[in-house]
Amino acid sequence: MSVFLVVVAFVFAFAPSLTAPFTGDATDAVVVADRSADRLANDLLVEDPSRPAVLDADCTAGFFDTDEPVDGDCRYDTDASDLQGALGLWSPVRTANVSVVGEGGVRVLGDGADAVSLTAGPSPPRGADVSVARRAVLLDGSDATVIVRVW
Repeated sequence: MSVFLVVVAFVFAFAPSLTAPFTGDATDAVVVADRSADRLANDLLVEDPSRPAVLDADCTAGFFDTDEPVDGDCRYDTDASDLQGALGLWSPVRTANVSVVGEGGVRVLGDGADAVSLTAGPSPPRGADVSVARRAVLLDGSDATVIVRVW
């Protein structure tokens, strides 16, 4: 009887781990958000790769301005109009939202009609399991934060 109980306990303890690779969970979203934030703050939007987290103001504004063509002087080939491609998210099950915020909320570069709001991608749906990664950056001489949300 004791051998039977040990075998039953073993099956109940380890059966969920046998199906874990085939069930959907959000653990990879943490890695995707972290990698995307690093890519933006340390590679795509920087002035000089040897100075990570110091963003080029013109290239950053151009990345989020999807109406203008991609500037050839910037370090990215695809702007926020194809956010999934720019971040390297080839999985159709993951969606991303990127924002650059300063002390007063959404960071805006420029004045008046030329102002550019630095946010791209859809907002996460209510109740979604959202993974968030943040990177502190310097944008146009001011402290800012790159925020990447993945769900």
